[in-house]
Amino acid sequence: MDMDQQVKKWIKRIKQSAHKKSANTLISHYFDEIYGYVFKRTSSEETAMDVTQEIFVSMLQSIDHYNYEKSSFRTWLYQITKRRIVDYYRSKAYQEDRLIKDDATDDLVSKFENAQNVAELAEISDFVEGLDSKSREVFKLKIFESCTFLEIAALMDMPESTVKASFYATQKLIKEEFKCNA
Repeated sequence: MDMDQQVKKWIKRIKQSAHKKSANTLISHYFDEIYGYVFKRTSSEETAMDVTQEIFVSMLQSIDHYNYEKSSFRTWLYQITKRRIVDYYRSKAYQEDRLIKDDATDDLVSKFENAQNVAELAEISDFVEGLDSKSREVFKLKIFESCTFLEIAALMDMPESTVKASFYATQKLIKEEFKCNA
């Protein structure tokens, strides 16, 4: 019996009689893959574990609605996964966590706002203009437009993790170039 047939068998048992062993086996089969996917998007083991558990609870609660004729189980499970990740980014816990991480960024924003002289600000701005277009745009949106990383990701059609990496790399370059304490 191939794996797709085995998955269908587990699902059928779960739908018919809430078969716990089949549910546990189905979860075990997909757990590492889903956890890895979530971890790559949250960069936190604890958060990834929490979100992954929510995904499988949601999966079990809605498994009666799964139709193998419309999509593979794996595809259906990833749709649940993507929705749960979006829910996490909208959650209060994420918003509070982001505020803590943005404190370092606030120091750099203060550096720009409280520049001791126009020449220093001009030098930093000129330096930023010399960067590649993606880094320059991310930096300007974050510093001058006060956009959140999530907003920048949506505006630039990029993963939020890529936006953060770009911004922090630019911030590091500025610190090194101008010996900032920001």
